[in-house]
Amino acid sequence: MFIPDVEFLRLFTKPSLLLLLILYYSSNDDESVSKDFVFTILALSFFLVANLATYFYQEPLLIMTASICFILGKIFYICRFSNGKGFNIVNFLPFLASYLLYIFVILNLTLDNLGSSLIPILLFLFVTYLAVQFALLRKGTVSKSSYQLVIFGMVTLMLSDTLSVLGAFHRYWPWERFLTMMFYATAQYLLVMGLVKEKKEPMDTRYA
Repeated sequence: MFIPDVEFLRLFTKPSLLLLLILYYSSNDDESVSKDFVFTILALSFFLVANLATYFYQEPLLIMTASICFILGKIFYICRFSNGKGFNIVNFLPFLASYLLYIFVILNLTLDNLGSSLIPILLFLFVTYLAVQFALLRKGTVSKSSYQLVIFGMVTLMLSDTLSVLGAFHRYWPWERFLTMMFYATAQYLLVMGLVKEKKEPMDTRYA
């Protein structure tokens, strides 16, 4: 079975995609001084730096830099998704319960191999899961298509992160890296499209 040269694809596609998305978002957002614009550009920029740093996977300092940049990228997405609703106990408990179940499954598969990476991986996955929660909290404040695109994007990003962790600490399988890259690229595309639609769609298409 033919397996694409993932390293060759990754070398060009991830940075190119993120640069194109930065340019596309910049050209479709007229509020270039707004905090929403700044948060989105910072998120994409940190993901871009993280992707470039991962090429030097034999350098521990650069791998640490990549991990920090991935986390910061997601934190800026969280800031971008924030709509002032915040957490209340009703919203937080289902999130916490589902997160604990998710982490239980991941740790059950990877704990023996995590070693000193346990805390960084827990933080990495927690920030991803938290970003999904903030994406869900956008309901009622944005258009239906924007809401759905961002949700699909965050779920796809979480799937990419999960495959990456399982591939690194549980078991490698031939298509894992290709699928991780594909889901990651799809997620970034959906997120930017959703955020652009938030700015473009009229108020009468927004849900209550």
